[in-house]
Amino acid sequence: MQSPISANRVNAGSKPSVPAPQEILDIKAAANYLGVSRSHFSHMLAGKIPGLPAIPHVRAGRRALIRRTVIDDWLLQQEHGPAVEVAR
Repeated sequence: MQSPISANRVNAGSKPSVPAPQEILDIKAAANYLGVSRSHFSHMLAGKIPGLPAIPHVRAGRRALIRRTVIDDWLLQQEHGPAVEVAR
């Protein structure tokens, strides 16, 4: 008969798995993800930063919830924004 301890082990010889990154972020986690302060990120959500469109999010009461993929897509759009023509 197998002991309860060994029966509960899955892949006992393998390395512990790394938890998947969280898909839905709150303001604190999203700010950490982008490397900015919570205050600055709140301004980014609200579209209060000149030259940057607001980041799409969902309000759940007072909490703002943001998908990690939405942040990634928003960031890529800012990197590949419309080219500005230089006057000659």
